[in-house]
Amino acid sequence: MKRSDTETNSTDTPGSTATGRRPGWITRRSALAAGVGLAMAGSPLLTGTGLAGTPAKTESGEYNYAHALQQSLYFYDANRCGPKAEDDRLPWRGDCHLTDQEIPLEPISEKGASENGVFLSESFIDDHREILDPEGTGTVDLSGGYHDAGDHVKFGLPQAYSASTLAWELYEFPEAFKAAGQYEEATRLLRGFTDYFLKSTFRNDDGDVVAFCYQVGEGVADHDYWGPPELQRTSEQPRPAYFATEDKPGSDQTAGAAAALAVASLVFEDDDPDYAAECLDAATALYPFARSNRGLGYNGGFYGSTYDDDELAWAAVWLHIATGEDHYIEHITETDSEGNFTGYLRRIIDSAGDNWENIWIHSWDTVWSGVFLKLAAATDNERWWSIARWNLEYWTGGAVDHEDGDTDYIATTPDGFSVLTTWGSARYNAAAQFCAMVYRKYRDTEKARALTDWAKTQMDYIMGENPFGYSLIVGFGADGGEDGKAHAEHPHHRAAHGSLTNSMDDPSQHRHTLWGALVGGPDGEGVHEDVTSEYDVNEVAIDFNVGLVGALAGFVEYYHEGEPIEEFPPQDPPLDDTIERFPPMEPPIDPYFVTAELAQETDARTQAKITLYNRSFNPPHYEDGLSARYFFDISELREAGQTIDAVEVAVMYDEQEARYEGECDVTGPHAWDEEAGIYYVDMDWSGPDIYGKRELQIALIAAQADDFEPHWDPTNDHSYRGIDPDGASVVPEIPVYLDGELVYGEEPDGSGADGPPAVDGVRPTDPDDDGLYEDLSGDGTLNFPDVNRLFQNTDSAAIQDNSAYYDFTDDGIVDQQDVLALFEMV
Repeated sequence: MKRSDTETNSTDTPGSTATGRRPGWITRRSALAAGVGLAMAGSPLLTGTGLAGTPAKTESGEYNYAHALQQSLYFYDANRCGPKAEDDRLPWRGDCHLTDQEIPLEPISEKGASENGVFLSESFIDDHREILDPEGTGTVDLSGGYHDAGDHVKFGLPQAYSASTLAWELYEFPEAFKAAGQYEEATRLLRGFTDYFLKSTFRNDDGDVVAFCYQVGEGVADHDYWGPPELQRTSEQPRPAYFATEDKPGSDQTAGAAAALAVASLVFEDDDPDYAAECLDAATALYPFARSNRGLGYNGGFYGSTYDDDELAWAAVWLHIATGEDHYIEHITETDSEGNFTGYLRRIIDSAGDNWENIWIHSWDTVWSGVFLKLAAATDNERWWSIARWNLEYWTGGAVDHEDGDTDYIATTPDGFSVLTTWGSARYNAAAQFCAMVYRKYRDTEKARALTDWAKTQMDYIMGENPFGYSLIVGFGADGGEDGKAHAEHPHHRAAHGSLTNSMDDPSQHRHTLWGALVGGPDGEGVHEDVTSEYDVNEVAIDFNVGLVGALAGFVEYYHEGEPIEEFPPQDPPLDDTIERFPPMEPPIDPYFVTAELAQETDARTQAKITLYNRSFNPPHYEDGLSARYFFDISELREAGQTIDAVEVAVMYDEQEARYEGECDVTGPHAWDEEAGIYYVDMDWSGPDIYGKRELQIALIAAQADDFEPHWDPTNDHSYRGIDPDGASVVPEIPVYLDGELVYGEEPDGSGADGPPAVDGVRPTDPDDDGLYEDLSGDGTLNFPDVNRLFQNTDSAAIQDNSAYYDFTDDGIVDQQDVLALFEMV
């Protein structure tokens, strides 16, 4: 079981944002924007009415299982770890845990130690250094893969289970994924798993496995942090790596990865046979390594395996299917001369004459349900079909009778939702639904159809036919139940929540929609609390969603009603106002800004507390090139016969120096417009990585004139005029710069800004010097992101008030015709 993330409180609250708002994801690290570019890249744009252009129900009144399938895969984009992939579909996710690329090849002192390194002995490292570190960097590259849940550990069992089950779903229902336009997306996400497993497998020159890394990160340390993964630092939450070796076995975790690679080889064999062969080759090496070195891997108390027989059987059945070799089946079912099982089945069944009633379901720790379904399909053995069927009949809670007259069934809520355990009840239920779909594929009987009909009642419950009235799939729901809510809105997920203060309560609303995530589900009484901290009912995880994905694929296969599947999603829709981007653009923010308040004021000085903010969260990231300028006017001093030499700049407090490494370099006065008497103080935080806020107090002190009187008057100062005398407020008149370029605020009289103002936080450029600003993304080239930005901001003041810069059709207005014209230029 997973533990809860530790909630810690902080008094650091975010500042307010300013006018002229810009979305936080538009930075020099800008991601692929929305709209047209996504369509051209092959990602779906969903049409229709309802939430974000995604209808929860079809015209016939049935839930739209195809759209739910589309959304359910977005969750895996949210949980990708490592460098941001070009095909990542969520702008609020960015590079994270890049240190996984260079984990020190140094032993950690003990399991669970809060230090970076590897849980390997010094002698093992010395003996296998060339295998572990072929480049001789003193590190091992274990980047990639997926975060487990709302946390950021890459745990072995749930990752292997999720990968093998996603591949299994693609193997069973490829046409359903294709009909919903999701086959390429699903296989892309599957590669995120398999690439990671291949990277984590270390083999000698003979091809034998010497080590397999099954976990990166430490659960206890990791769960002390509640914030975006992009901002997590290994200096505060170490990420050690755990390996299965001969002397430190992890056969449960290794066998799970072997199963994932084996079934994935079947998925990839037609489209990419070379990659499929690589996956199968690794699987056939990992399996005997696990079989020869039995013992459970480390989990830190989070995902404790009961035993490894089921994972070994899971790998064996898929290796049989992938290779056609019967000895893999024998490893599962072999018996001695007296009929006692000696294969993996001995763990649960004593002899060939005994029966077994499976009350659990296919899940991260217990995969027997999957084993029996595939064992039955591979051998067409009626005994194995009977065990698989009994398990599904049990899960119906009595809605479908046992064929043998048994009256033992799972408990259900008062509304008939089957609940195995209250921690993530919906994940187990969804997995049971998927298993029912697989059973029906191979045994299309009246009983099989009854089982999938039961599954439909359960999926409809998840989608909103429940006592609390909203969907348990984040972002997918009908017109709303409790308080008009359409779907769960507070999943237990750090990246989506986006706290900047290490608190589950701040902000009160998630910054991002965790599209397609299946939250934990109701308790045994059918009660669900949509609260971030209620992890038992609002947890989300890669193993939660994988059952949902498979079940939905089965529903597309057998139950979709309404519009013909081939009509949605439109892959190349017409560019008009009826198209809504998916995911929709989030409300724009100012990622960088300054707040200020007066700390002290006399007739000879102005002392201000200036706080710089980096509040980027699309995606969140540190910055090392931020600076700001405080502008002031010395006209009154000149009238008294003084010059700029009469003004002294003093630093009264520097938070960067007091609490962090480095300091703010405060210089000036510098001339801005010497003739007009306008100067500025430069406050340069360049160098240190900054996220959050940095406070600085500066004083402008004027010397007395020859008449021995002070003549300081700040009321004509550009920056002073923006300060609220009643307290701290956002001050655009203290502009912010990134690497020397203006990214927020206003300079005196608008000086210093060439061309039109920023659009969505980025200042466009004119690469052709023709007076038209085609480069709206500010990256120096004309590309699809420029079209996307114009498409999304045609009606904005930044565009309409400066229409001459964007009138590509030369008709006097900026509209969708200009978007089309720009699109044709790309």
